[in-house]
Amino acid sequence: MNPVSASSSISRISQAADAIKARATSKTDGKSGFGDLVNKFVEQTNNDQLVSDAAIQDFATGKTDNVEEVVLAMANADMSFQLFMEIRNHLIDSYNDLMRMQF
Repeated sequence: MNPVSASSSISRISQAADAIKARATSKTDGKSGFGDLVNKFVEQTNNDQLVSDAAIQDFATGKTDNVEEVVLAMANADMSFQLFMEIRNHLIDSYNDLMRMQF
């Protein structure tokens, strides 16, 4: 295992996380709503899955031999998907609680 490639992978993940935070906090035209936030989150989760699939495909075809990058891409996609599912579950629970309320 090459320590230089591990540190470069970690720095790339850190840069990607910073970019995600910057996109989440920036407002395009001042009218960023909840729907836009959900759309961005879905797009980022999808992109993480696509990057993971591409890394697996590259490893399987021999285009890369860096297992660390493949595992990191898979772990990132898995964590992104799990977070997405947890947020979805909480939104559904909140909706169900609102529907049970009597006004």
